[in-house]
Amino acid sequence: MKVSMRGILFLVFVACLGGCASSGVRVTGGTDAESLGVQSETAATTSFSGGVHRIIVAYNDETNSQATIQYTSSTRQVLHGASLMGWSYSNDDGVTWKYGGKLTPPSEWAVLWGDPGLTTSRRNYGMVFMSNLAFPEAKFPAGGHSGYVDASVAGGACLFRSLDGGVSFKFFQCLSDRSPVPGSTSASKGHFYDGASLAAGPGGEIYASYVDLDTSQIVVYRSADGAQPFAPIPLPFPGYYVGSHPRIQVGPDGVLFAMAVGKQSSGPNPSYMLMASRFVNGAWGNVTLITQALTYPDVDLGSSLLGSNLDLRTGPQFSFDVGTQSDVVDDSVRFLVTQRNGAGWLFVRGGVCNYTLTSCGWYAGWTFGVDTVRGQESQRIDVFNPNVVAFPGFFFGIAPRWQGSFLTRYGNSTSTLNLTRATLGYVNGMPFTIPVDIAQNQPLCPDQRGYMGDYDAHLVVRVDSNSVRFTRFMTDATNGCVQRWYFTSRHQHVRAFSYDY
Repeated sequence: MKVSMRGILFLVFVACLGGCASSGVRVTGGTDAESLGVQSETAATTSFSGGVHRIIVAYNDETNSQATIQYTSSTRQVLHGASLMGWSYSNDDGVTWKYGGKLTPPSEWAVLWGDPGLTTSRRNYGMVFMSNLAFPEAKFPAGGHSGYVDASVAGGACLFRSLDGGVSFKFFQCLSDRSPVPGSTSASKGHFYDGASLAAGPGGEIYASYVDLDTSQIVVYRSADGAQPFAPIPLPFPGYYVGSHPRIQVGPDGVLFAMAVGKQSSGPNPSYMLMASRFVNGAWGNVTLITQALTYPDVDLGSSLLGSNLDLRTGPQFSFDVGTQSDVVDDSVRFLVTQRNGAGWLFVRGGVCNYTLTSCGWYAGWTFGVDTVRGQESQRIDVFNPNVVAFPGFFFGIAPRWQGSFLTRYGNSTSTLNLTRATLGYVNGMPFTIPVDIAQNQPLCPDQRGYMGDYDAHLVVRVDSNSVRFTRFMTDATNGCVQRWYFTSRHQHVRAFSYDY
């Protein structure tokens, strides 16, 4: 089914030009116990259980971690029992938030180490899965691990399940590949998984995906119904070197889509590309190379804070969703990807693929930032960390919605970022959008590595009459930046920014 998006979008643009920025809502860092630790990097979902519609957000959480994660100005010591697996939830559409707690490592696993993933079953809206990276006991030294996390300790991921809509979680299963890898002395104790992306299918199936840094491949696991154990399915990008976290989505008919940034393993001077594939009838289709992409570029703000250079480390620089196509073209898959112009500034390019991934292209009308060098100081801008979220529509008479969001650093800003959203749509049949800042001048407090949360969630949280509410999360430093050590900083918490469209 097709639906016209023309005209609707322009009215929304005009309505927001008067100013849609807000101070958002504090999720963590208030008077609860989590204010003493740091929280950053989010995944989010919604649920319905016991008559309550709920928003759940997971994050890297150091609440009450003083005994198991210990810092000096130059290093950190991670001890047995450490966990970053925390979450909060809201029962009133994001007006207020309650701290859910932290989960502890299961038997035979020493540490739960963040990079959260979340999804809700599409057959049982009270069933929620949460993922974290994990360190197996077989790899973890008795005296703990110092410094960077690497393949010597990281060895898989663990999944916890909630049956009450995200209020509480219990251990479900840990995922690990212990097959030997040439040149690796530690892979046989568990491959080094990084990143996480979870998705749910209409038949009750649950998918969990990670990048396997020992093999430079995306791995995907599937549970048929959220009750049966997860088992690996074939690799989506065989023959390609994968250099990013994955993103996965499931279409309305149960087709699984995967995207990642990678390069061909052979050929002279290969460039990094945004890649996509579909899993249909138990097999992945051909890999589609969409456009050039970046892996994890740093954003240098050209200043210092508390005696250290102020730059930001970034995470996956692409996002996509699967939704309802417009009347313009089969654009069931819409994406945003970060690129760099000739002057070194980051910009975000938007585009579409048809549902079969046989045709993809980008739109100049969905370009955020500057994709050419204009030689004008006013064009100094960095745009990065994109998200895409689709509301499919067609129930209760509500039209589909497509939204993107990203972080924007204007050239004269050396200490703050704006959070920007944009409608990925058309006016008079032509791709067109106007970006709108939903949060302005957000202060920064990364650690000395530049870490301040590598990615954040953006999702639909409420449908009311003909209005759809979206929420985008962001690492929050409005409590002030009082410490920047190599592996930690204070303060980093989580804030939610909501808007109706």
